[in-house]
Amino acid sequence: MTNPLDWVQTSGSGPNAATIVLDLLLSYVLAQLVAWLYIWTHRGLSYSRNLTHSIIIIAMVVTSVMLVVGDSIARAFGLVGALAIIRFRTVLRDTRDTVFIFLALTIGIAIGAHHYAVAIASTVVIGLVAVQLSVTGFGQRHTDTGVVRIRSTAAIETLEGILANWCRTHQLLSLKEATGGESEYSFEVRLYHPADREDLVAALRSVGGTSSVTVALEERAEEW
Repeated sequence: MTNPLDWVQTSGSGPNAATIVLDLLLSYVLAQLVAWLYIWTHRGLSYSRNLTHSIIIIAMVVTSVMLVVGDSIARAFGLVGALAIIRFRTVLRDTRDTVFIFLALTIGIAIGAHHYAVAIASTVVIGLVAVQLSVTGFGQRHTDTGVVRIRSTAAIETLEGILANWCRTHQLLSLKEATGGESEYSFEVRLYHPADREDLVAALRSVGGTSSVTVALEERAEEW
């Protein structure tokens, strides 16, 4: 008598049910780690809770797709044709978000192809790199760099003398003629101490003939 559960054990020429479940669970665990990594290392205002869910689900879906395709070229071409009908219009605001999506896809592909070592090693190594870049602040510019704009009738030498007292470096970016005989100066500066910005503004405004002073510093060297 035929066992009605034979299809669970053999599932045709594909993997059995136990292998499928284990692959999906491994995909879930690794993708969960990637999602937590995204949450912990994310900076800025583009955070999306839906993206963390997508990272986990995408990895599991891709694993399922790879299990279905297996070694069949016909299934692979059929899958390409089916996916060509679907148009994905979601635009990720941050290119870093795209990297985590690609990592989830890689995990799903590797597990579905039974390359478990690749999936685990990729998650661990790339995860450690992401943590290192986040903790060390790699790529972050100086937060004491900014632009000073001044409208004044004073000589540029006077203004530069004050900037030299408060700034590590200062460089004239532009000079425009304004109304009333004033000139509008734009300087790129790097302050000794960013907290002294208001004192710099007060010093520049105390110069005779100065009508306007604005200082814009890079409080955070990230895209918002």
